[in-house]
Amino acid sequence: MSGMNAQKVDLGKDSIYRLFFYFFIPNLCAMLALSTYSTVDGIFVGKKLGEDALAAIGLCWPVFPAIIAFELLFGLGAASIASYFLGKGQDHRARLMFSSVFYFATSSSVIIGGILFVFVEDVALALGASESTLPLVVVYLRVIFSGAVIMVLHPLLDVFVINDRRPILAMVAMIIGSVSNIILNYLFLFVFEMGISGSALATVLGHMFGMCILLSHFVMKSGKVYLVKRFSFNAVLASAKNGIPQSISELSVAFVMIVFNHTLKGLADTEELKVSYLAMYSIIMYVGVVCFTILLSCAQGVQPIASFNYGAKQNNRVRHIYLFGVGFATIIGIVVYVLFMSVDTHLVKLFLKQGQEGILESTLDAMSVYFVGYILLGFNIVSAIFFQSIQRPRSSFIITISYNLIFVCILLYVLSHFYGLRGVWLAYPLSLVCSSLVALGVVIYEYRFGALAKGKHS
Repeated sequence: MSGMNAQKVDLGKDSIYRLFFYFFIPNLCAMLALSTYSTVDGIFVGKKLGEDALAAIGLCWPVFPAIIAFELLFGLGAASIASYFLGKGQDHRARLMFSSVFYFATSSSVIIGGILFVFVEDVALALGASESTLPLVVVYLRVIFSGAVIMVLHPLLDVFVINDRRPILAMVAMIIGSVSNIILNYLFLFVFEMGISGSALATVLGHMFGMCILLSHFVMKSGKVYLVKRFSFNAVLASAKNGIPQSISELSVAFVMIVFNHTLKGLADTEELKVSYLAMYSIIMYVGVVCFTILLSCAQGVQPIASFNYGAKQNNRVRHIYLFGVGFATIIGIVVYVLFMSVDTHLVKLFLKQGQEGILESTLDAMSVYFVGYILLGFNIVSAIFFQSIQRPRSSFIITISYNLIFVCILLYVLSHFYGLRGVWLAYPLSLVCSSLVALGVVIYEYRFGALAKGKHS
């Protein structure tokens, strides 16, 4: 597969539709495989260890978007700039960008992982762990923090491989990692009886296998981007500046999850009810991450094409890919909602231990409300990543902060106060309605006065 895929496409001349699906389909497979890491953890843990463990692993959820946020701060920002340089024919600058970010992310994630490992109990309490869930959360997080460098490098290498026109290799790496995670989860939980730490170890090892496959692309110099023995702190700063919107997006996801967990705990009168509410939210998140990754893969199908053509000053193609991406993501959002709601009972039962199905009906009711938000999410995600990919971080930031943080936090506080548990589930779809209006305003501004205005090239 070396180089074969990279030579078949011309980002500046080929059909926008052909290019989109060239990136979207492998991205979709890769992102669905990635989403199974956490979803499979939830299914196996719920089936084997029950509601307490399912609630505990749900409390650990915000750690994953926080790790991804750190990677995105440098990874997606750097990859967009590297693709921009490739579009301008400045391959050496793309290599320097990648190498600098790789070296920095590797060293810093080792240090951060070590610090988090030492203070793991404080992290668990901050996440909302209670008396019954604290020991389980601590055990799970110790393993995850030990593998922090792997968890950071895997998605970082993935986004660079895609921008170096090897989306099929990225897909293969993600699928192999995902399958490994499924097999290891079963072995560690059901065969070796390792408990919740076995699930965490399976996740880390799955990411390690995927990371090693992706790393081979750069070590063997299979594309235009590879490691060089140079480091530029300015390149790291430039990538961080460009990656801030999507990094804050992921940090916002982590923060909102913590707020949801604390809000749900506050609505419960007993420890048993707290566990039930947290388990319900865990299931919603585990199923929801599949919806989210499908929509995210639409945005990632747009990103390399937009970045390259923006660098090549082909603004008509830039506008074309954006409009197509937004329309396609919205249709996908509607299809996903209808599909998931038609099999929702079967999905929820996957996570519940036999004989512990008391939260089934409540979870189904919550999902039917919460998931309406995914119909509008595609427009927000594609818009945010598109503006980031053409180096309009301010516009990207405004959209990102709207759909990921501001409206959902305000509505969660207000609606949970007046409508209790029902208000918690209503907060998410209503926040997407508000953020979509903000995103529409940003898009109109960019089309009239900004980067998408006719006659402007850069």
